[in-house]
Amino acid sequence: MIAAKCAKCGTIREFERLPKKFCCSECGILNTPQPETAGSGEQACGCLLPERPEWRLPSGEIDSPDGIHLYTTADDATGLTREEWIQIFGYDPEIVLKTMRQLGKEGKEGYVNTSTLGHRGHAR
Repeated sequence: MIAAKCAKCGTIREFERLPKKFCCSECGILNTPQPETAGSGEQACGCLLPERPEWRLPSGEIDSPDGIHLYTTADDATGLTREEWIQIFGYDPEIVLKTMRQLGKEGKEGYVNTSTLGHRGHAR
């Protein structure tokens, strides 16, 4: 077993193998384990906290060279499979990506054409 310590509240959680990321069961914050900070024997691996509020949203999706579809995290662009994402964050990233993409379509609620904001009506 490998132990990882939450960077926010200090809760120690044990894993069979160190995950790419995990949500703390006590405070709910996303942690990125840093294996190089692990001590010998009983000392837990340290973690990093996210710096932006969007840490729970997928920043995009990619296909790996071996054909695996991955969703990228907002904090450090770690590629996670759909199953890993659901296990870590507790929701399906595909549903959120579809909703986010709809917000940028004209005629949809919340749509704003940012290219015309601040336009004074004269040619450049």
